[in-house]
Amino acid sequence: MTWGDLSHNTLVVAVGVAAVGFASGVVGSLCVLRKRALAGDAAAHATLVGVAGAFLVTGRRDLVTLLVGAVVAACAGLGVLVLVRRLTRTRDDAATAIVIGVSFGAGIALISGLPAWGYPGSAGLEQFLLGHTAALTRHDAMLLAMIAVGAIAVVAAILKEATLVAFDESFASATGWPVWVIDAIVVGLVAVMVVVGLPAVGAVLVTALVVIPPVAARLWTDRVGTLVVVSGVIGLVAAVSGVAVSASQSRLATGPLVVLTASMLFAVSLVIGPRRGVVARRLAGLQRSDRRGLVDEPGGHDA
Repeated sequence: MTWGDLSHNTLVVAVGVAAVGFASGVVGSLCVLRKRALAGDAAAHATLVGVAGAFLVTGRRDLVTLLVGAVVAACAGLGVLVLVRRLTRTRDDAATAIVIGVSFGAGIALISGLPAWGYPGSAGLEQFLLGHTAALTRHDAMLLAMIAVGAIAVVAAILKEATLVAFDESFASATGWPVWVIDAIVVGLVAVMVVVGLPAVGAVLVTALVVIPPVAARLWTDRVGTLVVVSGVIGLVAAVSGVAVSASQSRLATGPLVVLTASMLFAVSLVIGPRRGVVARRLAGLQRSDRRGLVDEPGGHDA
């Protein structure tokens, strides 16, 4: 199959999902550097409550309404996570697991219960579990692309400050940088990308689109600017590949294909990545062994 075989609507959707994939990789770079990946997972699982809540309040199921509800729920989930951490002695991983379990359970109960309770037009909301790009209109795809571009612009504006906070929070605080504001922006961007990624890969898998590309990109470079770009490219390639394969095989959901492609790119990076790949580390180890051998040999210092 070639791109010429795809319908115009599929190409439009591919552009929107590709923009989301690129932006997810870019935003995910800051998320991973700041060690906020689990927070993104908590936000992702809270979105289902927002989708169901937005439908209950408005009775509408257009994408904008549902995404607004998802954003509110994601931010609320992150807020609960912060409160649990600060008001109790619960560890970060346990607090995150609590928020994920409770919010996801509530979301599933609401989405599966709405049709049974007789709410008209509520059937099909469960598609947000794994994503459903086939339902995206041209307007929806353009909306996702515009939000993605906005997120990338924000990252470009705060990249220097976010990098400083990620690598040396104490120094950033001591020199007067508003660490909590920068952290709030980063977490907010993660929440936005998690919500925007819902139509593409769904609530279950959307965190993978934010986390896997930067982790893979980290195997290729030690420079933050390069990391951000490479991570975005990996997210873009994964998104476009998922849409293309899903369009050619109608029974295959786009979301899992996007994540599988990203995982394959990570596996390749893990093997051949020039910075931290298996091959690079093995060669570096052999070179160190050779140098030690030369020094240990008689007269080795003069060689």
